[in-house]
Amino acid sequence: MANIHPTAVIGENAKIDPTAQIGAYAIIEGGAQIGANTVVEPHARICGGARIGANCAICSFSTIAGLPQDLHFDKNLETFVEIGDGTTVREGSTVHRATFEGKSTIVGKGCLLMSNTHVGHDCVLGDRVIVANFTALGGHVVVGDDAFISGGVMLHQKIRVGCGVMVSGNAACSMDIPPYVNAFERNNIAGLNLVGLMRRKVSREAIAELKHLYSFIYASGNPRKNAKEAFENGMAKTKEGEIFARFFFEGEAIKPILRPHARGE
Repeated sequence: MANIHPTAVIGENAKIDPTAQIGAYAIIEGGAQIGANTVVEPHARICGGARIGANCAICSFSTIAGLPQDLHFDKNLETFVEIGDGTTVREGSTVHRATFEGKSTIVGKGCLLMSNTHVGHDCVLGDRVIVANFTALGGHVVVGDDAFISGGVMLHQKIRVGCGVMVSGNAACSMDIPPYVNAFERNNIAGLNLVGLMRRKVSREAIAELKHLYSFIYASGNPRKNAKEAFENGMAKTKEGEIFARFFFEGEAIKPILRPHARGE
């Protein structure tokens, strides 16, 4: 039997691994799934569409798989939230379920959602993503692996955030953010996230190539066209360079792509 506090409310057909811990006054709705060694702290609410992996921590007053904040959502649809192994959701945070039948809002493995963060419906977060306090992701935001989104950031719905990105505190972004860059203020970028690249032990060769690609793609004209030209001419030889270049011209690009601009522009 799982370690379930006697005041916790457990719904019918909830699947709780025997090694999980459920705290006082936590609510686990019917149909929810909780993996091995996961801890659900007191007063947390795990709704029926939650699929929580192993070794996770769901902290007090957070809500997982709550109804989407979408005026057109049919609450009778069966949709989900999937949270990967080793992810921590700190107190007061919300992760809302998807809006399409059978689909999931996804938070990857080893992520950290700090206190009072919000992950909107249909978002997809990669592995090892960190989202700092009081940050909100609108619906359908896609975030790559190893991104760091600082506190107080607002990410508009349906944007892409590339892997390895650093978004500075209190930034607001309504455009796609390319991989490995520093985003700041409102829809602005300030070069590559060199600190993050070095911390992840990316090779000097790859970092030098990223610098060259960044300069070429943003030199003038259309970044999408420049990136495709760079890729077709073999300028992206490393894995990181290929990821950076491809972001501009592949994938589901709904929004414009962020580019650097002068202060006051």
